[in-house]
Amino acid sequence: MIKTMKDTCLQCCRRALLAAICVCLLASCTADWNNHYGRDESLPTATLAQQIDAEEDLSVFMRMLEITGMDSVLSSSQTYTVWAPVDAALEGLDMNDVESLRRVLRNHVARYASPSSTDASQKIYMLNGKPMHFAEGRFSGIELLKSDMPCKNGILHKMADQIPYKYNILEYISLHPEYSDLYDFICRFDEKIYDAELSSTYDSVFVNYNPLLQDLKYGIGAIGNEDSTYTMILPDNAAWQAAYERISPYFRPYNKETALADSIQKVQTSLAIVTGLTFRQVIVSPSASDSLLTVTQKLIHGAGDYLNGYQAVEASNGMIYLANGHLNANDSCVWNHVINLEAENMDYRQSLSGTNAYIRTTDMNSLVQNVSDAAYLEASSGNVDGGIVFDIPNTLAATYEVYVDFVSPLVDGENMREEKTKVVFQLKFMGENGRLTIKNNNTATEVAVPEKGGIVSVKAFSAVPFPVADFYDNMWKLDKDNVGADIAETTTLQVKTKVSSTDAKKGYVRKCRIDRIRLVPSVK
Repeated sequence: MIKTMKDTCLQCCRRALLAAICVCLLASCTADWNNHYGRDESLPTATLAQQIDAEEDLSVFMRMLEITGMDSVLSSSQTYTVWAPVDAALEGLDMNDVESLRRVLRNHVARYASPSSTDASQKIYMLNGKPMHFAEGRFSGIELLKSDMPCKNGILHKMADQIPYKYNILEYISLHPEYSDLYDFICRFDEKIYDAELSSTYDSVFVNYNPLLQDLKYGIGAIGNEDSTYTMILPDNAAWQAAYERISPYFRPYNKETALADSIQKVQTSLAIVTGLTFRQVIVSPSASDSLLTVTQKLIHGAGDYLNGYQAVEASNGMIYLANGHLNANDSCVWNHVINLEAENMDYRQSLSGTNAYIRTTDMNSLVQNVSDAAYLEASSGNVDGGIVFDIPNTLAATYEVYVDFVSPLVDGENMREEKTKVVFQLKFMGENGRLTIKNNNTATEVAVPEKGGIVSVKAFSAVPFPVADFYDNMWKLDKDNVGADIAETTTLQVKTKVSSTDAKKGYVRKCRIDRIRLVPSVK
């Protein structure tokens, strides 16, 4: 019993001591708070707008707030941080251009409290969405004349100069009228779409959407997003028109409705231009890069030449290169490129009657290397005219050299070294009047084991002019109402083994191994 009473007394003493410590700590914290703000009367009572108005050297900034109506924003109960340039730093601003003033102000105000002690690695997003940060007593590179001025609804910093305004790429295009042709094309895809997450039973919410600016697989990406990084070449209207006039003939479609045909041609030509201008990286020193990769995964060799002669402008989300009057467009890499069709692709081929077709693969141990995608199509037939018909997608109104790449019989082993066959070709494509044009190459070409290498490249047709395009652009593919089954290729290539009974007696076989079909644009 005595021991229990002793323990109880000790516990009481400990509780009393702890209470005393808490009182002291509370008194200390209160003293620190009062030392920082003064006592009752020194807690900040002025709003940001009132504090700015009270600063004699911020009178121009205050006038800007009043003109744009942002003074009411900085008088509200919400918390903001303001980086206000002194009057001398704002000389020359047009006080009648309200939108320009609002753009400057939104570049100097951020939500929430951001003291100068904020870590340099932390991004501070301004009202315009542009990320900035403190570093070495400066903000976004500008000297702070006076910092951390407490206000009732935030913090005020006084700056020696304006924060340089960096346009994001889409802003630059939209605000400079000399690029209106490019901007008008981008805006033609603007639409309002229903947002189920933001909507309620009583309120349907629609948001802005532009597929060209959203999807990197089919479009050019979010060039207006501050958190994304791009490089883009911006052609002025003169450069745009010159490129359009040169490229548009290649995208001339056949359609009975002239207006529809013209619309398709305009969209496809413009997309061909735009996708060759946009890159998903920041290119500061073009000459330091051997190649460029467009957002649509087209490889362009010689970055220095491709960007040569353009004025470089730093954007808030990357780099801009201004092409005034001309474009260094690399046609063969970007839009008028080689059309490669893998023979093993089941979506683009069908067998003629009596023909058996099998997909074969190669590996590092195969006697024949350098087979495209390490796969090919083996076609054999008991008929004289056995073969395969290939649908060739996305042909332009261009002139092509048509090649068929065969895999050497040696791929099946040394015992096939003497195997050989004969092949002929037929090409069909849309004519200018909407009717099919048919070209035949009935001169039998021998395919056998070559002296060197394992690929036998045969030119099936030389310099064939295609009068109209049979092309499906990326915006068409992005439309959820369009599916692959809707695509109707009008260009086909028939590859047939032409081995008679007499030829068979001479060792020829009715079998061939097709690696791929290639349509190579003719060099003008």
